[in-house]
Amino acid sequence: MATTLPALQIPTFLSLKPLPQRLTFAFTNQSNSFSSFSTSSRPPRRRLTLTATPIAASLKENLGRLGKTWNDVTSLNSWVVRDYYRLVNSVNSFEPQIQRLTDDQLTAKTAEFRRRLGQGETLADIQAEAFAVVREAAKRKLGMRHFDVQIIGGAVLHDGSIAEMKTGEGKTLVSTLAAYLNALTGDGVHVVTVNDYLAQRDAEWMGRVHRFLGLSVGLIQRGMTAEKRRSNYRCDITYTNNSELGFDYLRDNLAGNSGELVMRSPKPFHFAIVDEVDSVLIDEGRNPLLISGEGNSF
Repeated sequence: MATTLPALQIPTFLSLKPLPQRLTFAFTNQSNSFSSFSTSSRPPRRRLTLTATPIAASLKENLGRLGKTWNDVTSLNSWVVRDYYRLVNSVNSFEPQIQRLTDDQLTAKTAEFRRRLGQGETLADIQAEAFAVVREAAKRKLGMRHFDVQIIGGAVLHDGSIAEMKTGEGKTLVSTLAAYLNALTGDGVHVVTVNDYLAQRDAEWMGRVHRFLGLSVGLIQRGMTAEKRRSNYRCDITYTNNSELGFDYLRDNLAGNSGELVMRSPKPFHFAIVDEVDSVLIDEGRNPLLISGEGNSF
């Protein structure tokens, strides 16, 4: 569904500083054209009196524009959330029929989804039903059911956006939705955590849902051999921490031949979910990953 949003008005901010020898002021009038004038460092009193009205008008106008900009932003957010709730309603509509499936029938949905993708359907076409399948699998294997807001969180991740959630609100469970959906393409999904412990915990815990649905789950840990890394990177969903992922990418770029590569080739990255994204991409993103060696092309 397409819609046209009102154009955002960029507010003009007024800075009060000591007057230089010559200074030009510009004020926006009601027709959005600009009027300007110049004054010297010691302007006549009459000139300053004349500027009082446009300054007040400009401040009032800019405050109004700030309010309008804020209303535009909040309206956009409401529109986005409203669109996600349409998806939630669709997911909930699938729940009764998904609940009636046996374990084998629920597992078989993965092969069905992949067949439908091969026949020309898109991830958007199967998203609601796939989310309903993951929700039911989590209920059976973990005793946990995704709430509606967690369905929205999974959709936000699938769209490539950031979902801010507090500790205890089920971030790990939310990730299963987007991870499963994007793993159906067969191109691989990375779930990136901040350390080895969380990567192993999530691979074992959430991996129960994915394995139940017929997906392979891999884990990358410090000290693994190249062969084990290669095998785990070829799984449908691979859990790892950010530094291991970064160093494996660098080592692959220094590989002497294609047989030394551990990540998927020729496209190692398809879809990734990054936990604690502010820490990984901003805080730790300031620290470079360094590796030395002679690069080769093949």
